[in-house]
Amino acid sequence: MRPGLVLRSFTYAPWPILLATAGVGLALSLYNDVSSEGPAFCVAVNGLSIVTRWPAALQAELALNPLHRILAGWFLMLLAMMPPLLAMPLMHVWHSSLARRRMRASALFLFGYCALWMAAGPVLWVLALLLQFTLGQNVFIVTLLIALVWSASPWHRAALNRGHQPQRIGLFGWPADKDCLTFGMRHGLFCIVSCWAWMLVPLVSGTWHIPVMLLAGLIVLAERLTPPRPPGWHWLVSPMHFYTFVTKHLSERPHG
Repeated sequence: MRPGLVLRSFTYAPWPILLATAGVGLALSLYNDVSSEGPAFCVAVNGLSIVTRWPAALQAELALNPLHRILAGWFLMLLAMMPPLLAMPLMHVWHSSLARRRMRASALFLFGYCALWMAAGPVLWVLALLLQFTLGQNVFIVTLLIALVWSASPWHRAALNRGHQPQRIGLFGWPADKDCLTFGMRHGLFCIVSCWAWMLVPLVSGTWHIPVMLLAGLIVLAERLTPPRPPGWHWLVSPMHFYTFVTKHLSERPHG
């Protein structure tokens, strides 16, 4: 494997701006954590009974972390992790649109994508809280095992395959806008299905939220850059599959 060739691939558009955006999201997430009492997804449910005290645990968590703070922390987490995952679909939207519509088309795609992920945030937050409430000190290990098993499953591979599929983008008027918006929502849906387990891991990592978030972001990016293959049980990202896809698709300078 030639690491220099792979690294050079990330110097071509739109990678620099997407990686810079992720860097800004990471810096803001770090600032948000150190400037507040704790991570927005930190749960405090020690000593509570799962049968009788779940509503009390949820109420206590919302008292510590109001909904606006949870959503803000979730948005910053998405900003830190998701931009590099959007390189290929954004390039598809960009090159499928007329020059005068490209910025608008990209904005509509991003709006649809972000809307789905923001809607998924509270659901994953509640799931993370329930896991913490149920598993206590073992929550991180169990959640990590869930993510590893999910990444090895055929359902994960099927979702990744669907995420690789482009969608026709119209050229004019409302049909073009609708295509960009629905493509963003469709891509966001399959991104949620493929990434949900790895998104849970930082949510239950407590004070290690930022480094675990960075690691999970690298894992989901590596998964996204592997080529489509038949669904089946398999180990995590194969270095050879990753290298082949990057050198074949990402090292070509975009045209137009």
